[in-house]
Amino acid sequence: MDTTRTIVCKLNPTAAQVVELDATLKAFASACNRIAEVAREIHSTNKVLVQKACYHAIRKQFGLSANLAIRAIARVCAALKVPAKAHSTFAPTSIDYDARIFSFREWDWTFSLTLLDSRQRIESTLGERQKSLLKGRKPTSAVLVKRKDGLFFLHVALTDEAPEPIAVTEFLGVDLGVANIATDSDGTTHTGKAVEDIRRKHNLQRKRLQKRNTKGAKKKLKRIAGKEGRFRRHDNHVISRRIVESAKRTGRGIAVEELTGIRDRIKARGGDARNRLSGWSFHQLRGFIDYKALGAGIPVVAVDPRNTSRTCSQCGHCEKANRKCQAEFVCLHCGFSSNADWNAARNIKFRAQGAM
Repeated sequence: MDTTRTIVCKLNPTAAQVVELDATLKAFASACNRIAEVAREIHSTNKVLVQKACYHAIRKQFGLSANLAIRAIARVCAALKVPAKAHSTFAPTSIDYDARIFSFREWDWTFSLTLLDSRQRIESTLGERQKSLLKGRKPTSAVLVKRKDGLFFLHVALTDEAPEPIAVTEFLGVDLGVANIATDSDGTTHTGKAVEDIRRKHNLQRKRLQKRNTKGAKKKLKRIAGKEGRFRRHDNHVISRRIVESAKRTGRGIAVEELTGIRDRIKARGGDARNRLSGWSFHQLRGFIDYKALGAGIPVVAVDPRNTSRTCSQCGHCEKANRKCQAEFVCLHCGFSSNADWNAARNIKFRAQGAM
């Protein structure tokens, strides 16, 4: 099995290159929208059939190179196969690149991209971590992205063969929640407090600016858009890395709760609590745990989380009244008391080990 890591590289195009980059993004998006119309007309998302129906017309109408046209067709067909995206349109914000229209040169840390009218070599600003990951590599795919602030980035994909998963007899159980984002069966709690502080700050700031409804307020809203999401993503990376490192250090697998219906299981009372619940990316955190564990050779299993918060991890007695409040668990049968999230994480651990 392969594992893919994405390296985000900031580009430093010249003024002339910015003009051509923007033109290429607009042409690519327009081509995607036209391809989507054709796909709907012929009632197919098969790349071969869609290519036969519109490839030459797309190249002629939008001026794309052969491979850019192929990448546009592939993107549209992949998107239309997802029910939620069946009627979506494409914005001029990104382009998919493969080895035929993209290359990386290590000695000067530049990237070569096929654009609308030429092939351009573009300088970049890379940190030491990015350089260490790219050193000695020949990446074969990337995505050009233009962010809302007008900056250009290249998301370079590096693919490696994943190590064989280690043989385990024990698991590190992980319980997900709102007050505590993740609690493991060792008793380590990841609160996400920093993200919650940022969420509250941005929520209040948005309310103030929306009430003003001035030109300056709208500019400010545009600048702060996405900050909360980027901060949350960073926190999810930190939490997932710590969980995987803990499992790897102790030679255990990771047991997580099945996420299906998690927003129905976790109750949020009050407007702010609901905003907090809807704002947290549980699936993003789970995805980060999965791919980091895959790269480290750590097996991850998902278990049924039903009643893990009501069952005593000491004696197995299950009763709703065992859960005194959000934070407190007291077993009415044996008297065992503990933090409720830690108790649930232990139950998740035991269920994974019982399924072996």
